[in-house]
Amino acid sequence: MKTKRRNMGYPVVQILRKTLWTAIPVVIIFVFISGYSFWEIRRQNNLALENAITIYQNDLSHRLDAIAHFVQWTVVHDPILDAFSSEKHMGDFRQAGNDLRLRVSDMQYSTGSEYMYFFYWDEGDIFINASELTVNYETYKKIKKKVIDDVEKPVSGDRFSWIPSVIDGKTYLYYLVTYKHRTFISLVSIDDILSPLFTINLGSHGNITFQDLAGNTYYQSAKSPEGLIGYYYNRLYFRGEDAGLPFTLVIDSDMLGNYGKIFLLQFLVVLTALALSLIMGGYILVTYKRVILPIKIFSSNLSKMDSLSDAESASLDLTDSKMQELNQINDQFKSLVHEITRLRINIYEAELDQNKFRILFLQQQIKPHFYLNCLTTIDSMLSLGDASAARKMLQFTSKYFRYLFQADKDYVPLSSEIAHAEDYLDIQMMRLSEDIDYSCDIDEKDMDVMIPPLLLITFVENIIKYAEPSDDSLKISITGHDYVRNDEDYIEICIRDNGQGFPLEVIEKIRAGEYLTTDDGTHIGISNCIRRLKLLYEDRFEFTLENDELGGGVVKVGLPFLKGIMNNASSAGRR
Repeated sequence: MKTKRRNMGYPVVQILRKTLWTAIPVVIIFVFISGYSFWEIRRQNNLALENAITIYQNDLSHRLDAIAHFVQWTVVHDPILDAFSSEKHMGDFRQAGNDLRLRVSDMQYSTGSEYMYFFYWDEGDIFINASELTVNYETYKKIKKKVIDDVEKPVSGDRFSWIPSVIDGKTYLYYLVTYKHRTFISLVSIDDILSPLFTINLGSHGNITFQDLAGNTYYQSAKSPEGLIGYYYNRLYFRGEDAGLPFTLVIDSDMLGNYGKIFLLQFLVVLTALALSLIMGGYILVTYKRVILPIKIFSSNLSKMDSLSDAESASLDLTDSKMQELNQINDQFKSLVHEITRLRINIYEAELDQNKFRILFLQQQIKPHFYLNCLTTIDSMLSLGDASAARKMLQFTSKYFRYLFQADKDYVPLSSEIAHAEDYLDIQMMRLSEDIDYSCDIDEKDMDVMIPPLLLITFVENIIKYAEPSDDSLKISITGHDYVRNDEDYIEICIRDNGQGFPLEVIEKIRAGEYLTTDDGTHIGISNCIRRLKLLYEDRFEFTLENDELGGGVVKVGLPFLKGIMNNASSAGRR
């Protein structure tokens, strides 16, 4: 009985269940400590935020009081403004304005340059800026209009106070005092007033709301948090009456704020303690023997698969009597090995057949009407009695078709492709009775470079079909030169014409790596050439399509050097 019990399997779920029951008390302690830490950190964060806002309010209150006193004293007692009277002249006004700006500059040195000052004399309709402007001219005109309207039509209430106002879509706080037709104003934007608070970490969804003492909102730095995330943010009110300010601040801040990292660190510490309590239990030894050790044995046997043959892999035993799951995995794994081996062979053979079929199909995509056109041309020449021309046409045509029917290899010499293109041009010149200015400039040593068959003829046919030269005759040139790419020798074959060039949409598609698909089948030969190059060279080729600045289309094909011996070896391998 003991032996039978020792060989019984133990499910992993049963072992993990016992581990879970052991961890429950530790989890309860962890939740309690985390909750208390969260509450305490939230309280400390709110207290720090309140202290920072209180310091800010006290400083701002003193600054606004000082500016208000300066505005009142200047407009009532400063002799500089006595110059603005009907008895003075424009030169006196200008001098008084300069003196006022000096006085304001001294005040800005202690209160800040963000506070702008303006002076308005309604009897003389003079409005000047007594400080450096921090707004554009359009905003300046709207500020001027606002001040003049407030002087001419006084608002009800206490005028000796800072008043929020929206000017040109931006909120400002301004203080205005009028005495004996002379008005002195101090104005500052809410952004500048609240700028010290923007350095406080309020969280990704935190915001600051600016309200007047009546509760009207004039400014909000960001949208208030909504939904579930709103419960994670505190809303704190800092009333202006309590701080001697003309406005109230409403702040939505992250509950943890700057202490969030401390909470995260404490959370990780407690979580580490939880993990240690599970690891240091006496149940670890049992878990190791019944779970870890069998898995290690299973993994060790599995790693031997790479060094074994298919027959040995199929007979490899991965079972372990201590775990039922590993016994089931062993049976399923053996079936999977057999299936993967069979599928791998089938897929490999299918890919070979598919690639061969695609290459042959693309090579044999020849328009049948070309055969008929050639035969019709020969028949017409014979009917006219021009046997000499018919004989030449028949020779060119037979050479052209003989090459087509023999082009069943992956690669042919470049010289054969050049000769094939020249045969095609001879046929077209005789059939169309038109001269074609053809030239070929390729070094003799490059003529034995192996390229895919029927590659150049595609672009030559494309020129004959679609090129419309601006001159009397069509010009076609084929050039080639060597270059090095990725430490490998390449040849670039360039085909030019003097036609109207390629359409822009065709060039853009080629540059974007797209195939040309049209309803009328135009340019399909170019797409087939690109497909063939990808099948034969993968990413080891270059292809560009562009228009020459002087007119005409330019096709450039860059191919790696392949000599004739490589093609022969390939053909021999196929045989």
